[in-house]
Amino acid sequence: MLEETACSGEMNGLKDRHSFGGAWTLLKLAVLENYLSAFTVALKNQNFRLVYVDAFAGTGRCDVKMAGSTTTVDGSARIALQVNPPFDHCCFMELAPKKLAALQSLATEYSDRSIEIIHGDANSALRDLCGKFDWRNTRAVLFLDPYGLHVEWATLQAIADTKAIDVWYLFPYSGLYRQAAKKAENIDPEKEAAITRILGTDDWRKKFYEPEKQLSIFGDEGETRAASHSQMLKYVSERLKGVFPAVSEPKIFCQSTGAPLFALYFAASNPSPRAFGLAIKIAKGVINAL
Repeated sequence: MLEETACSGEMNGLKDRHSFGGAWTLLKLAVLENYLSAFTVALKNQNFRLVYVDAFAGTGRCDVKMAGSTTTVDGSARIALQVNPPFDHCCFMELAPKKLAALQSLATEYSDRSIEIIHGDANSALRDLCGKFDWRNTRAVLFLDPYGLHVEWATLQAIADTKAIDVWYLFPYSGLYRQAAKKAENIDPEKEAAITRILGTDDWRKKFYEPEKQLSIFGDEGETRAASHSQMLKYVSERLKGVFPAVSEPKIFCQSTGAPLFALYFAASNPSPRAFGLAIKIAKGVINAL
């Protein structure tokens, strides 16, 4: 039985272990691995350069607790390097110096592969990357597994504009719900700006909140969050569908208490019905296999 706990980190002195994860970690990694394998098989006979991009690459390994004991599993970066047929190029982005060092060691381990490691903010790095490749002859899969509300809407727009990148996005569902406080007056400017950055509009306030029915003791009119978990997520889905030609229904990962943690989305940026139809079919297949 899997436990919803944080990873134990760099246990026993092994510095390539990523201190983040839980039961849902195995599920998201299984989805990614199966999709990457299907992706390279589907395009192996086409004249495209195949690229894998990991925007929050971590270290390449993760510790997960199972039935009271800790097991080490391959992280997304290592999984991508083991895909067969292989990707022509892998790009790993990471900001933390210790994790960056682990990725550099991973690149040395796979010295025969074309690996690019970028040290920097994922939003800036991704927007630069979107303008770097010739997307007429390049196809890519991007894994977005951010640390909180970090992926900016402008970044998602740049990704969609390539018309060539398939995206797996582990949306920080619980983070959004926590930052959007029950009472609108409790949302400080920093939190409000963060929500607007990840959703690309401040219209969320109208969607999530409504005027309170009673005045406060000071006679002020306040606003209370009226949107439920599912309604907030529906709004996120609608926003994504307004940018990408095809977006899957999200797979929800919850805590043992039932509270939602993350929503795993798949989005295809290729506007060709044939291309995004195949991509969505494969994505649904790997999600339904969980």
